[in-house]
Amino acid sequence: MVGDPEKKWFPPIGLEYIATALESLVESLTLIDMRFDHNVDDHIRNADLICLSVNWDYQLNAALDLIARIPSHIMVVMGGRYATLHTEEFFAAPGSPNVIVRGDGEEAIQEIASGVPLKDITGISYRENGNVIHNRVRDLPPLSDRLYPNRTLRRVDYRLLFKNIDIGTRVDYISTSRGCPNNCRFCTFTSYPLRRKRDWSGRSASSVIEELKAIDATFIFVVDDNFAASMERVEAICDLIIAEGIKKIFAVALRIEIYKHPSILAKMSRAGFRILTIGIESAQDRTLEAMKKGFTTGLAETALREIRKIPFYIHGYFIVGCIGESYREMLEIAAFAKRLRLDTIDLSLLRTEKYSPLNEVLAASKGYYVGEGNIVCCEEYDRDRLRAIRREIYASYYDFITIVRIVRHVISSRLISFEYVYKAKFMCFFGSVLRESRKTRSLWTYLWREIFRTPD
Repeated sequence: MVGDPEKKWFPPIGLEYIATALESLVESLTLIDMRFDHNVDDHIRNADLICLSVNWDYQLNAALDLIARIPSHIMVVMGGRYATLHTEEFFAAPGSPNVIVRGDGEEAIQEIASGVPLKDITGISYRENGNVIHNRVRDLPPLSDRLYPNRTLRRVDYRLLFKNIDIGTRVDYISTSRGCPNNCRFCTFTSYPLRRKRDWSGRSASSVIEELKAIDATFIFVVDDNFAASMERVEAICDLIIAEGIKKIFAVALRIEIYKHPSILAKMSRAGFRILTIGIESAQDRTLEAMKKGFTTGLAETALREIRKIPFYIHGYFIVGCIGESYREMLEIAAFAKRLRLDTIDLSLLRTEKYSPLNEVLAASKGYYVGEGNIVCCEEYDRDRLRAIRREIYASYYDFITIVRIVRHVISSRLISFEYVYKAKFMCFFGSVLRESRKTRSLWTYLWREIFRTPD
């Protein structure tokens, strides 16, 4: 795994899925997390097949540097979100990979390891006689109940970190579904090259529970795009967690429509689902309609009133710089988020990528363009101005009462363990946050961005 050296707390479950797929096909497997293990040359010399995961742009240079050190007789297969979106750029670089797997990689890597000719493997791109060949998109079957990440290869105890300070909480990821049934126009995850949407597919409740039983961590991030795409499945998972006596804290992403199911929300709370992250995106109805979010600001207020009847920790996502919004309309995000009584908010700048449906809207929007980092800008609102507006929104939202509520919920959710407080690390941690919050004018936003690294 090629990773950000400053972001060491999340486990590489993407490569662990690939390891599971390869188990019966190779003599031995080694998983290297390059955030911890920088000396990989010995591993390279003994390898026949090297698989790299590249999910974000900041991993690009490290990936290319590593590939340049790999002898030409060793096959290099690359996967991950960023590699999927930028196949041409990787193949144009000196010392490029042999193969790039586009999208889900478990079946493709099994065929590669089994010696299937590359021309016959769907869902991959490769170079042949100087040309880059894109095989047709792979047809994706329903998500397998038998495919779990191979966590036995880990050589690291993954724990929540802040500025390399151990917060005292063991953390893990679990994927219970892939894809999304919705079609939000701004979403950069909608289409894989070459323009293929990953339909939603969920594992059975019993499969999810079997994996949870094997996870030692107490804090679990459910990495599904929308955990609540199937309410029947959500209820079944909660029933089994309660019946099996599984005691963990879960954080999940879902949509506001969950408010229609109060009995399932109550079960989620009893099962340990304490943190809900919800994409609201805008305080303007016309923007929500243009984005195809499927709800209005009024419905969002109704939904959050119902959801808040149960003491979840609720984190809301908003976008600054939506097409057609004025300065005053962007600033209304803070007041709207307070009406929703969200615990914390995260503000991203509107961005697009190669295959995002947002590009069609941009083409029809006079004066808008794609700036550095794929940020959507216009003459009045360039990237620096949008960042300044984002700071204003944060400063308006995070008042003293909000920060007190955040601290209370963080402690009640056990995001910071008593052991951590006992060791007197908390004051060092809190002092560091306060120093940095003078720059960002937002204590929790600084903490949230350090942990989750939300991109601009």
